[in-house]
Amino acid sequence: MNLKFSTIIERECSIVTLSGKILSDGDIEGLSNHIDQLTNWKVIFDLSKLSHINSSGISVFVKTMTKCRINHGDLIITNPNKMINQLFEITKMNEVFSIHDSNEAAINQFK
Repeated sequence: MNLKFSTIIERECSIVTLSGKILSDGDIEGLSNHIDQLTNWKVIFDLSKLSHINSSGISVFVKTMTKCRINHGDLIITNPNKMINQLFEITKMNEVFSIHDSNEAAINQFK
């Protein structure tokens, strides 16, 4: 498994820090199960420690955003590295997701 994650709650937001790589469906299985157990749907994915992502990762991000919105919340992505940011631009996912440079900015958007 290439992906590790941890969650903290800060000012009513679930900040999920992802680290490592998301390169296969096996990498996202644990994350998907973790997301299903959240009770707070104001979710921030902090990508500051994520080095690589492919379509499997984008898929879990879209599914998470959908679950959040169904539950009257949202998903915000923070701190993507240059390569991940370029991938979001190429795939036009930067038009789908709200992306910020800091967790603080994301938390403020939820206010």
